[in-house]
Amino acid sequence: MPNSSESLSVPKLGIAALKVDLRRKRQHYTRVNNFVNKYIKMTLQWGSLAVMVFRLQQQCRLIEIRVLRWFLGVLVAIPAGLLRLLTDAYINPKANIGTGLVLHNFAGIEIDPESAGKNLTVNQNVCIGVDYEMSGRPTIGNNVFVGAGAKILGPVSIGDNVVIAANSLVVDSIPDCCSVVGCPAQIVSRGVTSDYLSFD
Repeated sequence: MPNSSESLSVPKLGIAALKVDLRRKRQHYTRVNNFVNKYIKMTLQWGSLAVMVFRLQQQCRLIEIRVLRWFLGVLVAIPAGLLRLLTDAYINPKANIGTGLVLHNFAGIEIDPESAGKNLTVNQNVCIGVDYEMSGRPTIGNNVFVGAGAKILGPVSIGDNVVIAANSLVVDSIPDCCSVVGCPAQIVSRGVTSDYLSFD
């Protein structure tokens, strides 16, 4: 199955990517457009904090000086562990995830893909990672929305511009521009034009 996510590259990592992540959330998820809501509330939401910790861990991994990389990594691991305890949200710091990452809500999230493109939106109680056979991790394209309670498991490929409905179980690859729903997930529409996917 052709999938543009097969050759994903991440042009920005760490702090540079975090700026894009927060900008996307502020631009498209602020209901009341004032300073407090857009710049304080959105920045301090649990989901935003989880993304911040992930990007800081990425930034530490970019440091070339080994001792400094190790020292800063330990410092960041402390708030990362505390945040995971408080929110039950975890993003593998080694994950290759493009810019525009948004955790809409925070509880019960585990994100550990092989790679993911830009503008990935994740809701609460989502699991992205290996299946019970530990056979591999998902590869996710650009502009993918994952609804609450959805699971994407195993070495599957998710195309660009895909909406995965709440509580869906994805164990098979999905082509571009589709909406899927169910357990296991089935394609219910093609040519997706959801507003959740148009953010850039």
